[in-house]
Amino acid sequence: MVDTRIMRIGRMAEAAGTTPRAVRHYHRLGLLAEPERLPNGYREYTVDDVVRLMRIRWLADSGVPLGSIAAVLNGDPAEADARDVVADLRALIDGIRREQATLARRSALLTAMLSDAEAGHPISALPTVLAAAFRDAIDGAETRSVRAELERERDLLEMLAVTGAAPPSLLDGFTAVVADPGQRSEYLELLVAWSALEGRRPESVENEIDALVDRLVDSFDRNRIALSGPDPGDESGDWPLTLEDVVPDPAQREVVLRASRVVLSRMEET
Repeated sequence: MVDTRIMRIGRMAEAAGTTPRAVRHYHRLGLLAEPERLPNGYREYTVDDVVRLMRIRWLADSGVPLGSIAAVLNGDPAEADARDVVADLRALIDGIRREQATLARRSALLTAMLSDAEAGHPISALPTVLAAAFRDAIDGAETRSVRAELERERDLLEMLAVTGAAPPSLLDGFTAVVADPGQRSEYLELLVAWSALEGRRPESVENEIDALVDRLVDSFDRNRIALSGPDPGDESGDWPLTLEDVVPDPAQREVVLRASRVVLSRMEET
C-alpha cells in the first residue's frame, strides 16, 4: 500500500489557508484528528486531513461557531442530530438578518449625520427636515424668549426621539408645522403665549391657561399631531424624568397637563 501521509502540519495549514497554530487548536477541540507521531517525531497528514481542515475553515468562515462544527461535519442526516444542525443554522441565519437590519439602520443614521456634518450643521437625532426647520425658526426668532422656547422644544423632541418615546406621528406633525411658513407663524404665536406664562402663579393666569390649552388642542387636531403614551401627570411608569423636570414652570406645566388630558380623554372615547 502507498503511504498517504504525505505532508506535515505547515504544508497542510498553508494548503487550507490557515496556520499550524489553528490546526493545533482544532486538534484540541476534537474537530480534526491528530495523527500519531512518526519515529522522527513529526506528524504527517493525508489528503483526507486536508479536506477535513478545509471544510472546518469553510464552515467557520461562513459563521458557524466552532462548537457547532463537529455536529455539522459528523452528524448523520438520518438521525435526530440533523434536526439540531438545521435549528442551529436557522438560528445563525436569523442572527445575521438581525445584524443586517441593525447595520442598515446604523448606516442610515451615520449617513444622515455625515450629511449634517459636511453641511456644517449640528448633528441631531431629529428627522433631517424637522432639524432644519427648527434651525431656520431659531435663527429667525424675533425675541430671545421665543428663541429659548424653540431651543427647549427642539431639545425635548430630540430627547424623545433618542429614547424612542416619540411616535412617528408626533415628529411628522411637528415637521409639517415647523417647516411650513404659514403654520410656523401660528406655532410661534403659541410659543409667545406659552413664554408669557413663565414665572406667573397658575391661579393668577387661569384664563390665559385655558385659552392656550384650547389653542393647542385645536392646533393638534388641525395638524393631526397625535399624542400617545401615559398621562404626563402619571409618574408611575419607567420614564426617568418627571414632568417637573421637563417643564419646571408651574403655569406652563398646567397647560401641558390640561391639554394632554383633553387629548387622552378624546382617545378613550374613540
